[in-house]
Amino acid sequence: MPNPLLSPYRGGENRVTSSIMAVFERIDLELVREILAAATEAGELRAVTFENQVSGSGAVADARIAGHFEWLFETKTVRGAYTRVGHSADQLRAYGAQLTKNVDALLFVITPDSEQPEVVGKISEEVGGRILWTSFGRLRDAIEVISDRLFSEQTRFLLAELIGLFEVDGLLGTDDTVIVAARWAWPEYLESAAYVCQPDRSFRPDVSHLGFYAEGQIQMLIPKIRARYPSIVFSEAQVKTLRAAGEETLADVVDRALSRGTRSDGESYGVFVLSGRDDPDTVRLEIPIENDTRTESGRSWAWTLSQRYTSLDRLRSGARWTSEL
Repeated sequence: MPNPLLSPYRGGENRVTSSIMAVFERIDLELVREILAAATEAGELRAVTFENQVSGSGAVADARIAGHFEWLFETKTVRGAYTRVGHSADQLRAYGAQLTKNVDALLFVITPDSEQPEVVGKISEEVGGRILWTSFGRLRDAIEVISDRLFSEQTRFLLAELIGLFEVDGLLGTDDTVIVAARWAWPEYLESAAYVCQPDRSFRPDVSHLGFYAEGQIQMLIPKIRARYPSIVFSEAQVKTLRAAGEETLADVVDRALSRGTRSDGESYGVFVLSGRDDPDTVRLEIPIENDTRTESGRSWAWTLSQRYTSLDRLRSGARWTSEL
């Protein structure tokens, strides 16, 4: 089931921006500051100041903690949005004019581009460097670096979900393979050449293959995706309907799951029909790829708790460890 925290809007830019804000408002401000500073390579971002012996109006206070700042955010979910002269650049200049009214205001521009768009840098110079650009990829990298440290499970979960959203929306690259957490799904695939998950689960539409992360490693078989069904009711009546419609492969998946009791009768599930274990379209790695992800304390941490994207080229590169992908 999609996380409602990350899906308050359907529109791409609104959905992504609101999701970022939903996560940032639920984690520590200092952590947000650190992520943004690392992602934008901006060095120090002042959010709160600590001062001793503060004088004013004839009195001297022992100390003061003050927070006077305004961070604005603008996201683009289409690559090259700022390379075309027009609305986007005009909008950015309008934001820049707003920044001059507040000496502690910054505008963070987040795009899928691999390099800072030229116009963003130019307009930032016009307003004293107070427009800071980063990519979704750099933001992900900044999050992953600090995620090695010890944080609450809730913070880890929220940041992982945010990265997952970036991946699903295709904001991080051109990866063609999704790897799913598959403690139970891996043996099910070996039996049925299918992947069954919760209904209407979000996956990038452009992936061609699906792999399985189970037993602490990415398994050797990376099957080709034959067909996707976002939501199918698993029932005996459905099996008959599918067979009558000539959907024998999907009917077999539903029938087998009901017969084995691995899925509930009358419940809906998402289904990926995949190439089989001996099918020539299934990519076979030389060895499983072992997970070597560790927390700062040295504790093992799962490479993915849900799904993660990579490419067949990286998987077939001879990598032995997930850190090499």
